[in-house]
Amino acid sequence: METCGGWEAVRTVLRRRVGEAAFEAWFRPLDGRLEGQTLVLRCPDRFSRDWLRSRYGAVIAESAPGVRGVDYRVETVAAPAAPTRASRVPEPEAEPAERPTDSGTQERLFASFIEGPGNALALEAARLIARGQAGRCSPLFLYANTGMGKTHLCRAIQSQLGNAALYRSSEEFTTEVTEAMRAGQMPRIRQRYRRSTNVLILEDVQFLAGKRATQVELFHTLDHLMAHGRTVVLSADRPPAELDELDPKLSSRMASGLVACIAPPGHETRLAILRERAARGGVRVPDACLELLAARELASVRDLVGGLNQVVARASLLKSPITPELVAAALAAVELPGRARSLDEIMAETARAYGVTREDLRARSRKQSLVRPRQIAMYLARRYTGASLAEIGRAFSRDHTSVMYAIDVVERRIVEKPQLRYELEALAQRVGGAARVSHAPRVNVGPTPRRSASGSTRGTPRI
Repeated sequence: METCGGWEAVRTVLRRRVGEAAFEAWFRPLDGRLEGQTLVLRCPDRFSRDWLRSRYGAVIAESAPGVRGVDYRVETVAAPAAPTRASRVPEPEAEPAERPTDSGTQERLFASFIEGPGNALALEAARLIARGQAGRCSPLFLYANTGMGKTHLCRAIQSQLGNAALYRSSEEFTTEVTEAMRAGQMPRIRQRYRRSTNVLILEDVQFLAGKRATQVELFHTLDHLMAHGRTVVLSADRPPAELDELDPKLSSRMASGLVACIAPPGHETRLAILRERAARGGVRVPDACLELLAARELASVRDLVGGLNQVVARASLLKSPITPELVAAALAAVELPGRARSLDEIMAETARAYGVTREDLRARSRKQSLVRPRQIAMYLARRYTGASLAEIGRAFSRDHTSVMYAIDVVERRIVEKPQLRYELEALAQRVGGAARVSHAPRVNVGPTPRRSASGSTRGTPRI
């Protein structure tokens, strides 16, 4: 078998026939090999193979004959291309533990957090802590509704501080404490959290509700860290005074530093967020269209970006310019009600599309062939089901911060990678079916939800 120079000629023909967007999404990554008189096109996964066969099989077959004087037969197979010098490094597993610590990443994390009147205090406090100048900001308690940027700031702090910071979700902390208690290894846990840590970052402390032993351990840990001049960053979906399920002494200790709210972004901030996300993906969106997207009063930044993703995906699929009319149609699709799907349905459809099993989606493997379907399944589960982050995490044998990370990864790449838009559109049709459920984020209406200890919301209808 040899690399097929004729494939380059075929690709030149295909570029003209299918257009630049489709070519970049589907044909540039392909590896063409010549086996006798068969041109074998190696696709990265089964989904890509099936899509190419159904959408572009005839075009490929018509483009291949006659190249270099040979009538090639075309065969499309699902097999990753052999690694080359130019091969990209596999993307990390959807696990919060995989956090880069280089200064460039840190700068990008802070730079991509759009400042506005509602988050300026939280952003400045996070920057001070990341520079090692916490002062009276510690403990820093960040609170906001889901999708407002708490995790973004926490990751930015951890990214700059690297090994000097210990980053945990409340569920991870609870698991460590519980297992250590059962094994009689609490001294080891106390050494890790109280003596080996300069900065402790603990997210979503509202999930400690009802976990008395963990709360006691955390109270003494915070006491020790503060007494020794260490820095603590905490996050939750509401301020310490409203965490009724926590021990009053623990809530008081959490509120002893700076309590900073991340409020929903105003109109100008929403515009800035949309411009930054569009520019990051190399997409030009007219100002009039950005105004339409920014005018929606949504519950989170994630919902705001989801509207942009819906518009970009629709324009790409229809090969249409982004116009106010296209934005209106895309937003109408976002707001269509549909039947909620089950987590099992989502996992089954995603597994079937990518040629893996539901057990693979739950496995701890970091193989790229499993990471991508797992991230997409988590994303779809959040969009199409009423399940909380914690419930989705349990379905995938992970915690809720892993789910948040996966959703964030997919949402970023919808704008940046054309192929992913096609994949999600196809999966949306399988999952949504007659219910016409959009793969854009759901929109909250009514009062701000209160989260229970399990991560579920109460009293908030969704459309």
